[in-house]
Amino acid sequence: MKSERVLIAVSCTLKIILAAALLIFYFAFNNLPKEILGCSSNEVPSSNIWLWLMFVFVFISEMSYHVALFMAGIIRDKVVDSFAQIVLMPTYWQWFFVATYTPYADSVWIPITVECVRSISVSFFRMQDKEDSLVNPLMTITDLLHGLTLLLLRGAGGCEGYPVAALHRQLAAGYMFIAGWVGAILKHRRLGRTANRPVRARLYFPIHHNDVECHERPWQRLLGLPRDSAGDEPRQIKLKEGLPCKAAELCRVTYHPELVIERYEMKPHWGDDSTFSYQRHTRKTAVAGKWVCVEVPAEAGILLAEQAADTGLKGQFRVLHALRDTKGVLGFWGDFKANLYAAKRYKKDPSGGWDLDNPNELEVEAERYAALNRHQRLVKPYFQDCFMQEKAAEFGRAFNATKNLPVRKVELLRACVMEVDWDSGLPQLYLVEPFLDDNTPFRKFNNNDFVPGQKATQNTPNLFSLFSYFHSNFNLVVCDIQGKKYKFTDPQFHTQRRVEEDDEDDFGPDDEDEGPDWLHSDGGFEMMRRVLYGLHKQRALHALCNRAWPEKMKALSDQVKEWEEDHDFMQALRELEKQAALYSSYFGSLDPTLDAAAAGLQVDAEDEHEQVMSKLSNKPNLTSSINPR
Repeated sequence: MKSERVLIAVSCTLKIILAAALLIFYFAFNNLPKEILGCSSNEVPSSNIWLWLMFVFVFISEMSYHVALFMAGIIRDKVVDSFAQIVLMPTYWQWFFVATYTPYADSVWIPITVECVRSISVSFFRMQDKEDSLVNPLMTITDLLHGLTLLLLRGAGGCEGYPVAALHRQLAAGYMFIAGWVGAILKHRRLGRTANRPVRARLYFPIHHNDVECHERPWQRLLGLPRDSAGDEPRQIKLKEGLPCKAAELCRVTYHPELVIERYEMKPHWGDDSTFSYQRHTRKTAVAGKWVCVEVPAEAGILLAEQAADTGLKGQFRVLHALRDTKGVLGFWGDFKANLYAAKRYKKDPSGGWDLDNPNELEVEAERYAALNRHQRLVKPYFQDCFMQEKAAEFGRAFNATKNLPVRKVELLRACVMEVDWDSGLPQLYLVEPFLDDNTPFRKFNNNDFVPGQKATQNTPNLFSLFSYFHSNFNLVVCDIQGKKYKFTDPQFHTQRRVEEDDEDDFGPDDEDEGPDWLHSDGGFEMMRRVLYGLHKQRALHALCNRAWPEKMKALSDQVKEWEEDHDFMQALRELEKQAALYSSYFGSLDPTLDAAAAGLQVDAEDEHEQVMSKLSNKPNLTSSINPR
């Protein structure tokens, strides 16, 4: 199976050639139109063979692109179901009706020209994985305006010679484009309007870490702050006048070679007279690396949404708040190119899974202080998340620099940490990154564990994960790749660290290796080889890796053979596959009449679960595809 880049490039090249040829031959064999609008035909009307050729061109070009997506593994649905996807809905049927009900082609030269030019432009940008934000909208609007003009003329009793079928196609296509365009704008603005609370914020940007190549922002040189930030003492950086962003001059900037975040928590205390009370203690959390803190006043234009956004993506540990940068201060300090941002907040402790309840909503004093302490202690993961995205971006730059690699270039989003209400009793941290507002759906391309039966939706994300393993000299792997198109966020890392089952035990040995200080939730060697085993099963990656890194790919294949000799490891994978098959069959076997109001039945979901699972567990076909050694 070839790379998606090659297949899509071939499909787009074919589309460009067909569109250009059709346009050239159309005007070569037909006289130039005497009327711009095409209201009346020539004395000798041209045959509608050109409209049938137009139908054939659109049919071949769309189906070739559809087939390319299937062959690349980007589409996992059935062929019939895939036609229901908006981006792949066939439009050649429009030209079928135009060709069927239009006796001549000379009056519809504008729709033919618009469709061919649009196809050429869209295909050209698609080969570079870019959006055609100029020619395609311009051609669509031209087509729509032409149709509206003819509609008005026909309403006034003129332009009767223009085919009604072609007019209907123009109006329908134009309506769908305008509706989608307006809907996307309204959705973006609706989300942005929820960010209406001006906040005083502290923005933390990573400057240096021994194990992470941090992005050097333009203002570091402008303010005379080198990348390695030599110096052991915290110091306030004096801002120069005439900064590109005027709002940035309102900020206060401090360099921290050793960043320490202070929080207070409540601890139980027994007095001498056996009285019980809670006392306030200061907790200091040291953060790895060197940071710059930018204190932004409320008038600098950062607006935060009070409520979490309902984006349709329910994360297990985090929620998302919309954030607007109305005066460009966040874009200047973070070197971001956006005005709408995603401010991510933990709703669960990633290490222990504790729900982070709002202490002010709890009535029992002990529960309130316990929730407060959990909230106050959750500091380090935010800064580690920031470093993890910096590390992933470092791998992304190296991946893009690899020569002769027939896949797309990737972009790993960088982030910063934002702190609000730091002078209150309940300060809050957020991880802030540019909002992925592309119209394409948010997808999870691979996981942080072995996923039975996982099929690649795109080769590039999985190839990037393998590249991180090779580029790090087999020390770590970047996984859990997710995002839109080739813009990825929220990566996870697994390293060679041996993680014991009781690593989370607070009473474990103090000298135990906790792994790199710039990451958290490291699954260690066991999880890393699970991920790599799953990636190695993606046969489409073998040809790409053998082409770019033959020796390292051979070393990985040798490692996989060694892992397959590990009975416990393979047994764990077989159990995962059996569970996946079991639950897949379970969800397909549920009683469809669970709605008591509709069926008049009182169905106990737990009883049904037990009955279905007991039947399925004895099925002989629910076995693992992993052969035992």
